Amino acid sequence: MYIHRTLFCLIILLINQYPLYCQNISSKVLDSLIKLEYKELSEGYGNNFDTNHIKARLYANALLQKGKKEKNDLGIITGLYYLGTLYPNNLEKRIIYIDSAINIATSINNEGTLVFLKTHKGTVYETAAFFDIALDNYLESLELAKKTNDSDYIAILQHNIAVLKRKFGKYEEAKSLFKEALNYEKLKMGKQPNDSLSYLLTLSDLANTYRQNKELDSAAILNKQGMIMSNGKIIQSLFRLNKGILHYYSEEYTVAIKNIVESLKIFRKPESNVYFATYDLIDAYFFLGKSYDALSNKEQSIIYYKKIDSVLQQTNYLIPKIRSAYSEIIKYYKSIGDKNNQLYYINRLLYNDSIIDRNYKDINNKLIKEYDTPILFSEKEKLIYELEAQKNKSHYGIIVLLIITMVIIVVFILNHRRNKKYKTRFEELMDQKNKEFKNENIKSDPGIGIADQIVEMILKELETFEKYNDFLEINITSGILAKKMNTNSKYLTKVIKYHRKKTFTTYINDLRIDHIVQQLKTDRKLQNYTIKAIASEAGFNSTEVFSKSFLKKTGIYPSYFIKRIQS
Repeated sequence: MYIHRTLFCLIILLINQYPLYCQNISSKVLDSLIKLEYKELSEGYGNNFDTNHIKARLYANALLQKGKKEKNDLGIITGLYYLGTLYPNNLEKRIIYIDSAINIATSINNEGTLVFLKTHKGTVYETAAFFDIALDNYLESLELAKKTNDSDYIAILQHNIAVLKRKFGKYEEAKSLFKEALNYEKLKMGKQPNDSLSYLLTLSDLANTYRQNKELDSAAILNKQGMIMSNGKIIQSLFRLNKGILHYYSEEYTVAIKNIVESLKIFRKPESNVYFATYDLIDAYFFLGKSYDALSNKEQSIIYYKKIDSVLQQTNYLIPKIRSAYSEIIKYYKSIGDKNNQLYYINRLLYNDSIIDRNYKDINNKLIKEYDTPILFSEKEKLIYELEAQKNKSHYGIIVLLIITMVIIVVFILNHRRNKKYKTRFEELMDQKNKEFKNENIKSDPGIGIADQIVEMILKELETFEKYNDFLEINITSGILAKKMNTNSKYLTKVIKYHRKKTFTTYINDLRIDHIVQQLKTDRKLQNYTIKAIASEAGFNSTEVFSKSFLKKTGIYPSYFIKRIQS
C-alpha cells in the first residue's frame, strides 16, 4: 500500500505503519510489556512493525493499557494513535481512534498534540480522497500551529495544502506554498540526520507542479537539482519518475519508459512507502500507458491503464486524469469487439465519475470531457441489447451483466428517493414558522417530584430564555443555565424532560436549529457563510455536531438546505 507522502514529516515524530490488529492478545505477555517504559514500548512497536506484526501489535496495545492504568493522557493518546494506524483499509475505525485521541488532547488543552493529530486526521482523509474534509482539518491545524508558533508544522501544513490546491488545478497558489515550505526546510538542512529528506520531498512536489502546469523548462531545472541532491537515496526515484514524464513531453518515449520503469522498481520496496504516494504510482502507470501508446504498442499501453484501475480498486484514490485512461481502455475493447470488457469499464468509469463528482464538486464539469454520462448510458443500453442477442455468450457473463445493471438501477432509485425525501422536508421547513412554547397551567404531578411554584418559575424562565435566543450562547450547560435561573440543574432538566419532552442537550440543539433555519430563510448574507460559520452563528462549536443536529431535527443536511434556498 502506498502511503501519502505528506505523512512523512509526521512519521518523524511518531512511528506510523499499517500492521493488522489482533484482538486475541496474551494477557500474560501484555502484563509484562506494560512494565516497560513508554519509550521502550514505542521503540518496540517501531522496531517490529516491518518484520514482526504480532510483536508490533503487542507493543501498541501495551502502550495504550499502560497509559490507562497510570492515567497518563499522553500515553493513552499515543496508544490510540498507534491503534488507528492498524486499520489501513477501514476509514471509519481510523477516524474513531483519531477522534478519541483528539478528545483527550482537547480536554487537557495540549495544543501541540492537537496540531499533530488534526494534521494526521487530514492526511488520513486525503489518502481516502475526501479532499474537502482533509482541507478542513489542515486549516484547523494550521490555525493552531500559528497560535503556538510551531514553525515545523506550519511548513508541513503549507506543503499539504499545496498538494490539495494542485489537485484542484490551482497551480500558482500551490507553487507559492511549496516555495514557502521549501525555504523553511532549507534553513533546517545540516542540523539533523536525514533532514534533507523533507526538503527533497517538497522540491519534488514543486517540480511536479511546474510540470503539471506545463512549465516544462522550470520543472526540468528543479528536477535535475533534485536528482543530484538525492543521489544514493531511495527518494531519488521520485525525481527519476518526474524525469521520465518530462521525457514523455519531449517525445522521447523510449527514454521515458526506461526512467519510469526504474522508478517503479523502488516503489515496490516496503521501505519506500514513506516517500511515495498513491498518485505517484498512478502517474507512473499513466505515463507508461501514454508512452507505449505513442509508440503504437496499444496492447502494452492498455496493460498499464488497467493497472491504474487495480490501484483504484484497492485505494479508491480518484483523480481527474484517470478518466482518460478508462476512455482509452473502452476505445480499445470497442475496436476489438470485446463488448463484455467494454461494458465492464464503462461501468467502472460511471462509478468513478459519481465519486469524483462528490469529491471535486464544482469542478466536476471540467472532468467530464471525453464521455459525459448520457452518452455512456446510451452506449451501455446498446451493449446490453447486443450481448443478449448473441447466442454464444456464456450464461455466467449475462448474469454478471444483469447484476451490474441491477446495482446501478438500485443506486439510481435510492438516490432518487433520497432527493425526493429531502425536497419534501425542505418544503416543509420553508412553510414552517418559528415554534413558540407556551406554558400551560401547571398541575400537580407526583411523578416529577418538584413543587408547583418551582416548576412554574422554571417554565417562565425558559420562556424568557427562548424568547431572547439565549440558547445561542456557546458552551451553555444545564448547570450554567440553572444557576442563571436560581435553581439547580436536576430540577431544570426534569422540567425540560417533562414539559418539553426532550433531554437538555436535544432541547438546546433543537432551539438552535429552529432559529438558524428561520434566519437562513431571509438572511442572504448568512446563506453565503460556510457551514462552519453558520454552525458558530447557531451556537455550535463543532461543525460535525451542528450537521448531525440539523439532520436529526430537519431530516436533511444543512448544505442541501442552503443550496435549495439559494436556488
